[in-house]
Amino acid sequence: MSPDTLPLTPTPSPRPPDSPVRRAFGWLVRHHVFGSLLIVVFATAVIAGQVADRTDFASSELARDVEERWGAPVVQPAPSLRYVQSGTIFTELKPLPFDKQHVQVQSRMNYRKRGLRYFSGFDFTLSADYAVVNREGHDIDVAFIFPIEVDKSQVLLSELQFLVNGAESDLDLGESGNRLVWTGRISQGATNTFSIRYRARGLDSFIYKLDPALPARDVRLHLAVEGGENFDYPPQVLSATQVETGRGTVALDWAFQSLESGVNLGVILPSVEAYDLVISTMAGRAWVPFLALLALLGAFSIRHRRPLAFYESYLLASAYGFFFVLLAYLAAFMNFYVAYAMATAGLGAAVVVYAKRLYPHERTSHLAGVWGATLVVPTTAVILQGYTGLIYTLEILAALLGLMALSTRASVRALLSDLPPGGEPPHAPIAQEAR
Repeated sequence: MSPDTLPLTPTPSPRPPDSPVRRAFGWLVRHHVFGSLLIVVFATAVIAGQVADRTDFASSELARDVEERWGAPVVQPAPSLRYVQSGTIFTELKPLPFDKQHVQVQSRMNYRKRGLRYFSGFDFTLSADYAVVNREGHDIDVAFIFPIEVDKSQVLLSELQFLVNGAESDLDLGESGNRLVWTGRISQGATNTFSIRYRARGLDSFIYKLDPALPARDVRLHLAVEGGENFDYPPQVLSATQVETGRGTVALDWAFQSLESGVNLGVILPSVEAYDLVISTMAGRAWVPFLALLALLGAFSIRHRRPLAFYESYLLASAYGFFFVLLAYLAAFMNFYVAYAMATAGLGAAVVVYAKRLYPHERTSHLAGVWGATLVVPTTAVILQGYTGLIYTLEILAALLGLMALSTRASVRALLSDLPPGGEPPHAPIAQEAR
């Protein structure tokens, strides 16, 4: 066979260059981004779900348990006064409005911790002064009735005091034991005063209810709270006419010279931040800063020409996701901020030491800065809810300025120019490939 008759070998066509999207996808796969992200998403989703379940439990069964052991929201109805003409046979008592109702409540917060939830328990002392004038044309026999919900407000009966016209009077709590009853006579044109004092404890709120069927005159309520200042108002309650707040204190005053019908006065007592919601929010947002962590680890891999193995990436991702699990369980048994400091410092030290073994030539301060930027700063932004946007903005600005500064360095420019088109750093130095 002559050379002219030899079969021609087809020349292979050149391989089309990969698209940027395909190169980016390949880079993500080679750096185990999807598997690492799956680990973090799974861990944070599980702990967020557990915290949400505990929150629902705390709002129902756990709340009832705290009420049984400590006390319930306090609703103190105003006393009522009924009268009849002296010496007459009667079948029905007529209501008589008070001419003065001055009530003072001194309370101190005594928060009750159950797991991640702090319930707003409080101890308080109620002192109330009432006055009534007999404007009828004759003497009247009256019945003064002051409701006391003993079981719900955990009243300390040993400190219950009742004065009539400045003198101590016998305590008659009635057959059911839930009201203070006094009967006596008020002369024509005379004024009777009643003073009541007792100590009690409650949960979440205090409401003073005036009689809705009677007008009220000279009504004053002073409620002072120690141990918190983030108060609120329950539904269908008049807001205070004057509020003064201090460092850990709040004082509210209601003052009305005349009210045509009774209203409700009161407040929702200060509360400690709901740390279950804080942890749940941290976990729900964790995947975003974790992507930043993966990007920084990828930058270290390019710089040191040392890509991470899949198990190394997965271990780092597991440590990142485990932070939220550890924080939730530590905070259930100790102060939240102590638990947060222990979790961030403990796991942070472990991650930095491990990353130092992977990148021995990298500065420890840089590795610690990565942990702080991708976990400490985002979680702190959740804790400081009023400054969340500002913290995120400052962090993004710092990252942008840092990238601008790095882009001006000759070493960084040289490193970027040596990268192959696919963005993957060479696995061996050029000198080794020549050998």
